[in-house]
Amino acid sequence: MDEAYAYERGADVIWPNIDHLIPGSVFSELSEEAEENDRNGRLSDRSVDILRSAGYFALPIPTEFGGSGASLAECCAVQRAVGAADPALAVGANMHLFSLGFMVEHWRRHQDESERLLRDVARDNLVIGSAFAEPGLGGALTRSNCPARRVGDSWIANGVKVPCSLAERSDVLCLQVVDEAGGPESLVVALLPTRSPGVSIDRTWDTLGMRASESDAVRLTECEITSDMVIHRSEPGSMGDAVFAAGLGWFCTTATALYLGAVSASIDQARAALARSPISHLGASRAALPSFQAALGDIYAEVLPLEAACVGLARQLDEDRVDPRTLAPALMALKHQSVEIAIRAVEMASELVGVASYSSSGTASRLIRDVHAVRFHPPTRFVTRQALGRWALNLPWSFELAELPTD
Repeated sequence: MDEAYAYERGADVIWPNIDHLIPGSVFSELSEEAEENDRNGRLSDRSVDILRSAGYFALPIPTEFGGSGASLAECCAVQRAVGAADPALAVGANMHLFSLGFMVEHWRRHQDESERLLRDVARDNLVIGSAFAEPGLGGALTRSNCPARRVGDSWIANGVKVPCSLAERSDVLCLQVVDEAGGPESLVVALLPTRSPGVSIDRTWDTLGMRASESDAVRLTECEITSDMVIHRSEPGSMGDAVFAAGLGWFCTTATALYLGAVSASIDQARAALARSPISHLGASRAALPSFQAALGDIYAEVLPLEAACVGLARQLDEDRVDPRTLAPALMALKHQSVEIAIRAVEMASELVGVASYSSSGTASRLIRDVHAVRFHPPTRFVTRQALGRWALNLPWSFELAELPTD
């Protein structure tokens, strides 16, 4: 076969090369830790240290601030590789990457004192816990139920953030609260040192899948958020904020990429199983039989278009001339499709692996548990299907669930 058509080239060719950012050996090392992380329900320090030594935690920070200057498309390629090695680590680390991407998008548009915060993250290799999720939000992206009152140059905040990946081992939390005084910029996005007075973390994460993502609960009790740690301010529920739209883009693409990594790992499990599994009365391995070849082909027919869409949207968001708000419907559609396609692909691959997918340990059984977490990341399908339908009808739509009839 012509080398240009070989699987090893075609499987990754649509993704940007990331060897200059993180060497391939890093992902092999992470993969060695994955099963033990899952068994313990917590990450090993070594997993985080591997990422830290590789410069992962400063990936998208501009080079002039001490980071790697990675584009969104490159960050997606990294997440796909981490997701293939250890999906739970990839989910936890993705919340850091999303928060950092949000900070970078704000700085690009405002060129303000947020530069100092980016330099701090790069210089000290800080780990950011993304504390955006809250009870009662229904997946809303631009709201908060955590009240904050203004006291001098600070805000005093209270509330609960859950789930918050890497909460306990993070250095700072990236969170949003709402100013009790109200006003057009009452939604406040800020960094808060994790060891600040009034911050407590409850180990609540003990799940069927993504066990090692350490997505615990953070409680805020009279926590002081100083004005110099504020990243961004906007109107709650606003659709017009370009930074939040860009943040949506960062999350939808990087989250999709990490689950595509999990899919890639499950396909590798299936390929290996087919090659080593003989059917004795036919005198051939399953890999040699057309029925099994076609079943594997069905998986790729679903997955490859999603991969192309993910990296294509990431590249569009990387272009300065593109308004991220115009890409919001496509980004929500990407996230919507990732749920069905990722889950179905891993389930189809596990069927090719066979009964080993139901063993008490091993990569195949872990992946079939982990992939179902894709259902729960916002924007969820309850939001995306409604928003996309209203958008198509030229009706008012938003990033959050709405249940009143639309005029």
